[in-house]
Amino acid sequence: MTAMSMLTGRGAIAMWGYPLWLFLGTWIVLASPSALSSARLGRVVATWAVLFVLYVVAFAANYSVVPMLDRRYRAAFYPGEALAVKLAGRFHEATGQPLGYVIGKMWDGGNVAHYSSERPRVLIDGEPRRAPWIDLDDLRQRGAVVVWTDSDPNVMPTTLAAEASDARVQPPFTLLFRRGDQVLHVGWAIKYPSP
Repeated sequence: MTAMSMLTGRGAIAMWGYPLWLFLGTWIVLASPSALSSARLGRVVATWAVLFVLYVVAFAANYSVVPMLDRRYRAAFYPGEALAVKLAGRFHEATGQPLGYVIGKMWDGGNVAHYSSERPRVLIDGEPRRAPWIDLDDLRQRGAVVVWTDSDPNVMPTTLAAEASDARVQPPFTLLFRRGDQVLHVGWAIKYPSP
């Protein structure tokens, strides 16, 4: 993993190391100096049970108690479903057609694609090279929603406008995160279907 990161220039992500724990059980068995007696097995199971319960408590606290103490962004609370429902509904109201495409950053567009019942395709970052499976002629014919949440919601980012220069910016809206009082400011535009 380290060698691949060095060769490609891609930074390592902590989550990639989790599979390494798969070998912990094998190492414990190999490193154990003697066979397991029933008393020793009981201690191992009890220790494992305590650790498991502590992990579950820590996980639950991280999403229920800790958010009340800090204001850190947590992806689990991102209002992806509400964003998808609102954008798909507004596109349908404006065009009379189902939402077939979303142009946006991977996170915003991916949430819309995942949660929308219409399962639109995402033109990631508005760059065809990032999503070579997208048929640009079909996108132009069916139209798309352009979405952004990390800049002025009244002005479409130039990075997204490459394939949506004719999109009409719509009035921005806000959504509350699933927990807490954080607010997501959503800018969006409609690239109307070609006649």
